[in-house]
Amino acid sequence: MPTLQTIPMMISSMMITAIVPNRRATLRGLLALTIAWHVPASFAAEVYRWVDADGVVNYTQQKPRDIAVQQLTTSAGAPTVVREQPASTPVEQPESPETMTDTQQRLLEGLQAQEQARQEEVARIRAENCSKSQSVLSNLSSKERIRVRDDAGSERMMSEDERQRRISEAQQGIVENCSPA
Repeated sequence: MPTLQTIPMMISSMMITAIVPNRRATLRGLLALTIAWHVPASFAAEVYRWVDADGVVNYTQQKPRDIAVQQLTTSAGAPTVVREQPASTPVEQPESPETMTDTQQRLLEGLQAQEQARQEEVARIRAENCSKSQSVLSNLSSKERIRVRDDAGSERMMSEDERQRRISEAQQGIVENCSPA
């Protein structure tokens, strides 16, 4: 009994052996039959069907994560095949340090030590910025006329607008750096 895959070869061999006077028509027919037989296979697709929390049915070509889906395999001219697929499970995280390997435990301790050192450095920098902002505010508030040096090294008197701007900046620095984090 011939299978579906062998039928085109059998038909093409019959057409070649039964050569008729119009050879071009036979070759054109053979070409058309071969193309018609193979084209539907190129239109096969896998589609995933799933229902979201609102009851909306969705179709996608990429399988969604953590959702139970139906895999629909379609092919032109053939019935659609439906396969149920369970939701993919996310990678489980270790629940406690007791379930970690020794290497994981060492890595975790190293990361915690680095984070602690970073937090201490941030606290030190904030304390320095707080102290500088308080000092600048004290200097700007205690004196009415303030001399400053410009980039060229010459001295000039600070204008009242510049003084008020710098007082505001110092106050903002105190708010940002002197309050607990």
